[in-house]
Amino acid sequence: MRKKIIIGVALLLIICLGVFIYFNVGIETEYTPEAEIDEAEYRNTVVSLYFQNKESKELQVEARLLDSKELLDNPYNKLVNLLLEGTSLETLESPIPQDTKLIGTVLEGECLVVNLSKEFLNTPEGDVIARTNAIYSLVNTLTELKEVSCVKFLIDGAEVEELKNPFAKI
Repeated sequence: MRKKIIIGVALLLIICLGVFIYFNVGIETEYTPEAEIDEAEYRNTVVSLYFQNKESKELQVEARLLDSKELLDNPYNKLVNLLLEGTSLETLESPIPQDTKLIGTVLEGECLVVNLSKEFLNTPEGDVIARTNAIYSLVNTLTELKEVSCVKFLIDGAEVEELKNPFAKI
């Protein structure tokens, strides 16, 4: 008799456990976000723009949030134009000479050719840091794109002796 009671209780526990598992396993609960995320927020991406520190004159990254649709047509032109527009941070400044204009960009293999106006050469005479920062502000920003490994510069469509060799990220 005692054996039958133990078997009955064991069967009852197994049945209860089976019913519990059946009704609770595999149930997906619907997640409701606190705030709805719209389509534009899904498209946001962070780009790294290199500007120089006002005090130390070293290049530093400014991370900027952009709608990735802005980068679809010509990401190279968009990034160069963002650099030409300047920084939004008080501690940074653009090392690129004022009034520099972008004429165009062309990707040749893994090297991006950037055609700028002659104003790009308007760094103070003998200021190697200013010229280097202007160049590498563009190079470091553009080589953040995986398809770009180096940048070559043209000034008003022509090669300039000091900029004729491609530059890689430092």
